[in-house]
Amino acid sequence: MQNWRVVAVLSSNLALHNLQRFAPVSLYDEFRVAWDTDYTGAGALFAAYLIAYAVMLFPMGMLADRYDNKKLLMLGAGLNLLSSVLFALSPNLSMGLLSRMLLGVSGAFLYVPSVRYVVTTFDQKSRGQIMGWVQFGAGIGQVIGLSLIPLVTMHSDLHSAFMIPAALAALLLVVQSLLLQATRSSGKKAPPMGSVLETAGFKPFLVFIFLAFLANYAIAGWLPTYLRNDFGFDAAEAGIAASLSAIAMSICSPMAGSLSDRLGARKPVLLLGSALSLICFGIMVFSSNAIIIVIAALLKGVGSAMTMPVAQMFAGETFASAGAGVAVGISSTTAQLASSASGPVFGYALDVTKSFAMMWGVALACVLFSMLSIAMVKEHKWVEGEQKK
Repeated sequence: MQNWRVVAVLSSNLALHNLQRFAPVSLYDEFRVAWDTDYTGAGALFAAYLIAYAVMLFPMGMLADRYDNKKLLMLGAGLNLLSSVLFALSPNLSMGLLSRMLLGVSGAFLYVPSVRYVVTTFDQKSRGQIMGWVQFGAGIGQVIGLSLIPLVTMHSDLHSAFMIPAALAALLLVVQSLLLQATRSSGKKAPPMGSVLETAGFKPFLVFIFLAFLANYAIAGWLPTYLRNDFGFDAAEAGIAASLSAIAMSICSPMAGSLSDRLGARKPVLLLGSALSLICFGIMVFSSNAIIIVIAALLKGVGSAMTMPVAQMFAGETFASAGAGVAVGISSTTAQLASSASGPVFGYALDVTKSFAMMWGVALACVLFSMLSIAMVKEHKWVEGEQKK
């Protein structure tokens, strides 16, 4: 029971992180009006979080290997609280972008130490399931960000709605201090980044991560706007419809992790999840039916459950010689560099072309090439926590 309380806290860390990440996505049109900007500027709100998050992930990986993860997580929750208040009170786009960048920094404090806590605390034969439950929180956070925040704005204003994450950050800070245990340093000197990149299979794995996340954020970042503009959904309806993908990811993440535990390997699950994503984007390229689009996005949520949390376990285990925190940090940095491009790039594409067709086609190609990349990476199976040679 003690372990499951810890898992609940770690899951809550990712819930807050993802809530903050996605909170503006269903409200681009409202921010355009409130701050007199365009879709490029609104998309930059999404990107600001992701860019700051991406920049911090590699140094956070080194910090997570060398310092108490509990203290790092509490620092993350505290910074998240202060930055949340700043964003809620922001009077213009410039202040909004600054506070979103600070929130992105706090996201790195919440994410990497949480994943390292799983890798270094739980047995290998159960890590996939545990990480799946931790990822469950990420899905819940995405749902809250995509649906609850827009619902609140229907009865109040943007400033009031965005005080909700601040209250949740304050609660999380208290829970972290009561339930998490201190962690030990790995005892290893942080390796140079070049030596980490030279680890066998690491570069193809990073290509997989980059392309998979770029494709994922085509839906996660822009599906609500697509549903609003092309199918007449309002902000709440679009957010709820888009959140179905996150709900599917949340429900299926523990099952995907358990499957990889039973197989004694993560790679087959990564390939299966990628195949499901490929089918999803194939449907979205050729369909113009809103119901079918939402169903396809739901399928993408299942595919994401089989790739996103499992990929982090794959990084922490397969490249553990570099240090679990460092391996997770670099792979997460790559993921966020890809996802951060989704805001301004797709926003600019919408401003210029007024069409989503290219986005879905490019996403399909990204998934296809990501599958080819992960196929090049060798994984050693294990038996009851011990890897085979």
